[in-house]
Amino acid sequence: AVVSTQSGHYGRGMLPPRYNFTISQGEEGNEAEVDKIETDEEVSKEVSKEVSKEISKDGSCSKDRPFSSVMRGIRRVTSEEHFQDVRLVEFDITGSGILYKPGDVVWIYPRNTNEDVMEAASLLNLNLDSTLEFTSAPPAPLPKSLTIRALLKEYLDIASIPSRVFFEICTNFATDELEKEKFEDFISLLGREELYSYVSRPRRTILEVLGDFHSVRANLDMRYLLDFIPLIKPRGFSIASAQCVDKDRLQICMAVVRYRTIMKKERIGLCSNYLANLPLNSCVKLFAEPGSFKFPTDRPIIMIGPGTGCAPFRSLIQSRAKTSQQLILFYGCRSEHHDYFFRSEWDQITNLQVITAFSRDQERKIYVQHRIVEHSALVWGALEQGAVFCVAGNSKNMPFQVKDALIRVSSEQGKLSKSESEKYVESLVRNRLYQTETW
Repeated sequence: AVVSTQSGHYGRGMLPPRYNFTISQGEEGNEAEVDKIETDEEVSKEVSKEVSKEISKDGSCSKDRPFSSVMRGIRRVTSEEHFQDVRLVEFDITGSGILYKPGDVVWIYPRNTNEDVMEAASLLNLNLDSTLEFTSAPPAPLPKSLTIRALLKEYLDIASIPSRVFFEICTNFATDELEKEKFEDFISLLGREELYSYVSRPRRTILEVLGDFHSVRANLDMRYLLDFIPLIKPRGFSIASAQCVDKDRLQICMAVVRYRTIMKKERIGLCSNYLANLPLNSCVKLFAEPGSFKFPTDRPIIMIGPGTGCAPFRSLIQSRAKTSQQLILFYGCRSEHHDYFFRSEWDQITNLQVITAFSRDQERKIYVQHRIVEHSALVWGALEQGAVFCVAGNSKNMPFQVKDALIRVSSEQGKLSKSESEKYVESLVRNRLYQTETW
């Protein structure tokens, strides 16, 4: 059987779906599908064939044409007893044409869990063996034809937090009056706080919302499948290796994200858990792009990189390890014994000075901003030589506190007033001598 999904209005006032496709039904029901969901390694082989066709003849890759790399290594760099699981992940990029430099970013396409794929197929009443074929241009990076299994596993962000658009579309399919009223409340101006409390605060996913509203999921029009469920977006990571060390390898430093809300099921970061649970030598779709950092070669570089914020600086340090360039790294973590990721390799580099801030190894919490003030003479001396001041890491409080610390350093060491110090730091920003990359 073939389900036609040509463009057309469904319900009063609804726009036509953005994409046209047909779904050819498979022969088996989903009762038999549990044992047929491939491992990530097996699925990656199928997908890598499609991806390889999209690589241009010159070997380049991009967001719309990612390269199918191979994950060659994954190593935990925090102690086993530490609460945070941070991994150093290595990819083989042989034949990709990728050329990267310190400060660049790699974008990785994650995949959904098999558990979520099965749940999505059940909730949406889709047969995993069915084939979806586009009758118009598909959205990148989808191939022209693929199975529902591949669509749910590789492309649709079924575990994402639903947007307002999701509720706007699904309101049209609610046949139960209470459910319809609830959805209409969610998309109203007065319902914003209620929507936030239901979705954003507990991090409730699309699948969980569909599970809560029976009449909505029972009457969904599959023509709008790619409208109410977004595509998986690639996740960006600062590259943590230098290509001069190994031209065919690329590494990232990744925290595995797991946390709890009021929801019964643990919340996870899609990409970090995908990689953390992936068998070695599996295919991973990725592409690289220039980052915001620009590292000069003719002046000192001051680096502020607590936690995984050290990743772009590890790339820089590796690439400049055999030079005489002055490198100063302020590295912060909770404990010297649990999450000082790269101590052994940094200890070997003669032109690198590492100043550490271990926040939980003593009664008073010490952060990188405290160390900057404590080493104000060193920082000011490097700035006087034209140093570039670079900050990477969590965007919550650290960047602002670091900037305040630098304002204090310039006031104390440069004998400037507070307003003069603020203007001095702003001049560094304008002249690209103060650079940030936070997330």
